[in-house]
Amino acid sequence: MLSQFMHFDADRLALEELVALSAFGRQLRAEYEELDLEEPEFLDIQLKTLKREIRTRNADRLEKSLREKKARLETLKTPTQKKAELQNEIKNLEKQLAEVG
Repeated sequence: MLSQFMHFDADRLALEELVALSAFGRQLRAEYEELDLEEPEFLDIQLKTLKREIRTRNADRLEKSLREKKARLETLKTPTQKKAELQNEIKNLEKQLAEVG
Protein backbone atom coordinates (compact mmCIF):
# COMPACT_ATOMS: atom_id res chain seq x y z
CA MET A 1 0.00 0.00 0.00
CA LEU A 2 2.89 2.36 0.75
CA SER A 3 4.33 1.87 -2.71
CA GLN A 4 0.96 2.60 -4.32
CA PHE A 5 0.59 5.71 -2.14
CA MET A 6 4.04 6.96 -3.12
CA HIS A 7 3.64 6.33 -6.85
CA PHE A 8 -0.07 6.52 -7.64
CA ASP A 9 -1.37 7.71 -11.01
CA ALA A 10 -4.59 9.66 -10.40
CA ASP A 11 -5.72 9.17 -14.01
CA ARG A 12 -5.80 5.39 -13.58
CA LEU A 13 -7.58 5.25 -10.23
CA ALA A 14 -11.27 5.45 -9.40
CA LEU A 15 -12.48 8.02 -6.90
CA GLU A 16 -12.96 5.31 -4.28
CA GLU A 17 -9.33 4.24 -4.66
CA LEU A 18 -8.15 7.83 -4.27
CA VAL A 19 -10.18 8.18 -1.09
CA ALA A 20 -8.68 4.95 0.25
CA LEU A 21 -5.16 6.18 -0.50
CA SER A 22 -5.94 9.46 1.22
CA ALA A 23 -7.14 7.60 4.30
CA PHE A 24 -3.97 5.50 4.26
CA GLY A 25 -1.83 8.63 3.99
CA ARG A 26 -3.57 10.27 6.93
CA GLN A 27 -3.08 7.11 9.02
CA LEU A 28 0.57 7.06 8.01
CA ARG A 29 0.94 10.71 9.05
CA ALA A 30 -0.70 9.97 12.40
CA GLU A 31 1.67 7.05 12.97
CA TYR A 32 4.72 9.23 12.29
CA GLU A 33 3.38 11.75 14.80
CA GLU A 34 2.63 9.01 17.35
CA LEU A 35 6.17 7.65 17.05
CA ASP A 36 7.59 11.18 17.19
CA LEU A 37 9.34 10.69 13.84
CA GLU A 38 9.96 13.30 11.19
CA GLU A 39 7.39 13.01 8.44
CA PRO A 40 8.86 12.27 4.99
CA GLU A 41 8.43 15.03 2.41
CA PHE A 42 6.53 12.78 -0.01
CA LEU A 43 3.74 12.30 2.54
CA ASP A 44 2.57 15.90 2.52
CA ILE A 45 2.95 16.20 -1.25
CA GLN A 46 0.93 13.06 -1.96
CA LEU A 47 -1.81 13.99 0.52
CA LYS A 48 -2.19 17.44 -1.08
CA THR A 49 -2.28 15.89 -4.54
CA LEU A 50 -4.91 13.37 -3.47
CA LYS A 51 -7.07 16.00 -1.80
CA ARG A 52 -6.90 18.23 -4.89
CA GLU A 53 -7.82 15.36 -7.23
CA ILE A 54 -10.69 14.20 -5.01
CA ARG A 55 -12.11 17.73 -4.79
CA THR A 56 -11.80 18.24 -8.54
CA ARG A 57 -13.56 14.98 -9.32
CA ASN A 58 -16.31 15.72 -6.82
CA ALA A 59 -16.83 19.18 -8.34
CA ASP A 60 -16.98 17.59 -11.81
CA ARG A 61 -19.56 15.10 -10.56
CA LEU A 62 -21.69 17.86 -9.06
CA GLU A 63 -21.49 19.99 -12.22
CA LYS A 64 -22.54 17.02 -14.35
CA SER A 65 -25.49 16.35 -12.08
CA LEU A 66 -26.52 20.01 -12.19
CA ARG A 67 -26.38 20.06 -16.01
CA GLU A 68 -28.50 16.91 -16.15
CA LYS A 69 -31.10 18.36 -13.77
CA LYS A 70 -31.27 21.63 -15.71
CA ALA A 71 -31.69 19.75 -18.97
CA ARG A 72 -34.44 17.64 -17.46
CA LEU A 73 -36.19 20.73 -16.13
CA GLU A 74 -35.97 22.33 -19.56
CA THR A 75 -37.80 19.37 -21.11
CA LEU A 76 -40.64 19.81 -18.61
CA LYS A 77 -41.34 23.43 -19.61
CA THR A 78 -44.43 24.22 -21.60
CA PRO A 79 -44.19 25.96 -24.98
CA THR A 80 -45.61 29.10 -23.36
CA GLN A 81 -42.83 29.11 -20.76
CA LYS A 82 -40.19 28.59 -23.44
CA LYS A 83 -41.63 31.43 -25.53
CA ALA A 84 -41.64 33.80 -22.54
CA GLU A 85 -38.00 32.96 -21.78
CA LEU A 86 -37.00 33.60 -25.38
CA GLN A 87 -38.81 36.93 -25.36
CA ASN A 88 -36.94 37.94 -22.20
CA GLU A 89 -33.62 36.92 -23.74
CA ILE A 90 -34.41 38.95 -26.86
CA LYS A 91 -35.27 42.00 -24.75
CA ASN A 92 -32.03 41.66 -22.82
CA LEU A 93 -29.98 41.35 -26.00
CA GLU A 94 -31.72 44.37 -27.55
CA LYS A 95 -31.02 46.37 -24.38
CA GLN A 96 -27.35 45.38 -24.45
CA LEU A 97 -27.10 46.33 -28.13
CA ALA A 98 -28.68 49.72 -27.45
CA GLU A 99 -26.13 50.36 -24.69
CA VAL A 100 -23.23 49.41 -26.95
CA GLY A 101 -24.40 51.35 -30.02
